[in-house]
Amino acid sequence: EAIAAGVPAPVVIRDGLSAGMRQVGEMWNRMEVYMPEVMGSVDAYYAGLDLMKKQVTGDQQISYVGTIVMGTIWGDIHSVGKDVAGPVFEGAEFKVIDLGLDVSPERYIEAIKEYKPDIVGLGTYMSETFLHVKDTVDAFVKAGVRDQVYIVCGGPAVDSEVAKKMGADEAYDDAWVAVAGMKELIAKRD
Repeated sequence: EAIAAGVPAPVVIRDGLSAGMRQVGEMWNRMEVYMPEVMGSVDAYYAGLDLMKKQVTGDQQISYVGTIVMGTIWGDIHSVGKDVAGPVFEGAEFKVIDLGLDVSPERYIEAIKEYKPDIVGLGTYMSETFLHVKDTVDAFVKAGVRDQVYIVCGGPAVDSEVAKKMGADEAYDDAWVAVAGMKELIAKRD
């Protein structure tokens, strides 16, 4: 209907799809919806986003708060948290580059050099893989890219204080809470 009505794609993405994901987040935090409803919302968001991205013309701009490169850290093949977090972040007007599952430090480093993100998201959904944060941060330092990005860990196994001791900037177990924290990090840089 929005396409037929001639509503500009960035407006539909920002005021329609993204607003819907924010509403799902509010409902999640009030425990009015559960994971099956969230996953259904994620699927609907991506379907709408795919349609609307095809409608973006050269003179239309999608403005972003910042860019996030994210994936699940090496050794971890769980995708549910990442698959929910991506559209939540996009809904909050972040540009998201999803590197997928079992992402090596080297692949993150390549992505930092290629995309110049503000934030690198390390999905760590198991306690064992959360311990890989230190090795990944150390690889960033060795490659000379650590100071170019904020490192944010996500997933049910994360702990903010432990993540900071391993060299990350922050950790969240809730994507909607992470949005506010990541916006604060970016605001510090500006």
